[in-house]
Amino acid sequence: MELLSELLGDSPVMTALRETVRRLLQPGRTRLPPILIQGETGTGKGLLARGLQAGSARADRPFVEINCAALPATLLEAEMFGFERGAFTDARQAKRGLFQTAHTGTIFLDEIGLLPADLQAKFLKVVEDRRVRRLGATRDEAVDVWIIAASNENLQAAVREGKFRQDLYHRLSVVSLEMPPLRERGDDVVMLAERFLALASADYGRPPARLDEAARARLLAYQWPGNVRELGNIIERVALLSEAPIITANLLDLEPGPAPSAAPLAALSAVDVVRNHLMSALEHTGWNISAPPASCASPAIPCWRGWRSAVSTPIPACPSVVTSSDGSPLARRAGRCPPPQKRRGSGATRHSSLLDSREAAVRRIRTRWS
Repeated sequence: MELLSELLGDSPVMTALRETVRRLLQPGRTRLPPILIQGETGTGKGLLARGLQAGSARADRPFVEINCAALPATLLEAEMFGFERGAFTDARQAKRGLFQTAHTGTIFLDEIGLLPADLQAKFLKVVEDRRVRRLGATRDEAVDVWIIAASNENLQAAVREGKFRQDLYHRLSVVSLEMPPLRERGDDVVMLAERFLALASADYGRPPARLDEAARARLLAYQWPGNVRELGNIIERVALLSEAPIITANLLDLEPGPAPSAAPLAALSAVDVVRNHLMSALEHTGWNISAPPASCASPAIPCWRGWRSAVSTPIPACPSVVTSSDGSPLARRAGRCPPPQKRRGSGATRHSSLLDSREAAVRRIRTRWS
């Protein structure tokens, strides 16, 4: 468990994570299931993967890491599975793939959510059969590897959206571990900052330093969108550019940000955008729908004369005064508008801005849209 000890923190989430790992890595257990590590960017997923390797029975075996986002799909396939001589242009000699290189050890696939769809199917076969076939080969070769995958995406959401194979997700997530974001780890932030400060001071040959109370408070108030990686970079910068024995809040150069909202606002649909624009325009004209405002001249936003399908939710009652095109009042009773009128001499139905509620008014507006 040498590298697992690098997972510093006394917060409940980190304590629970270390306990889960200890139960997983029982002494003498050589057969281990695939593990999926999920968490935001910079939380330490790679550190956890190396800690798992170091604490397992495969500690002295190969540890091979692949970043699925760093290579194009064609090169990634050749790197993962290998190729035979003549499999493609410039393949002058056969080459073992990274799965074969990791034989008897561990293979760590970072950013597994970005694995191309065609490679997901081939990778699934390797996970299920424990055999690989090189590009240009006619036979499979057995491999004994412990597979650890990591992703900063929500793979369950990717499965629902059709971006990631469901069968592959279930194969990889036999054991799923979550690396918590730094903002949820409480006082672990200060513990990690002090550790990074000691390491950076030793690396750059500067005298030891410590954080004052204001700096600690600033670290706790910051939201850390870049998580542990961002914290390490900030402390390293401070250690490099300042020789002060006491690190103050001003040296950290952090601005406390607002706490993240519990649930993000849902994106507005096109119908919502049109509805909101229409309601704003009607309010602007005092619900005079006989003469649209100048904003309707924009071709990007339909006017209510040609608008047909945007309003589907209830709308508040009609205002106390409804006006005609010349601005004269037509009705003054709150919540009630005059009935439709006829155009004299034409027999056509007058444009019905005079309805008994805003909902009815807008419903009448929806004409000539096809």
